[in-house]
Amino acid sequence: MDQENKFLVPAVAKIVPKKEQKSFNNKVLLELGILESRVHLVGMYDAVVESGIEKEREMFREFIPVIPRMMIPNWRKKLYNPQAGILDGDGS
Repeated sequence: MDQENKFLVPAVAKIVPKKEQKSFNNKVLLELGILESRVHLVGMYDAVVESGIEKEREMFREFIPVIPRMMIPNWRKKLYNPQAGILDGDGS
């Protein structure tokens, strides 16, 4: 994971134009659907927080709009925990 973050992510960022990155991201979100993309966002938030890397937290705040960030606790309770909460020992 460290090597991906050090080498692959910056390489993709330099080689693939931002417009194409955004297009790919939109396709992934459309494929996931609204509910699954919300579950994914909660998991991504947890990963960012647990990483302890402030730069990751800053990027999350920068790239994820404020309304979805504010909805994370609600989505965790209603969507994430019923599906993935058991992995955390919190299936409620």
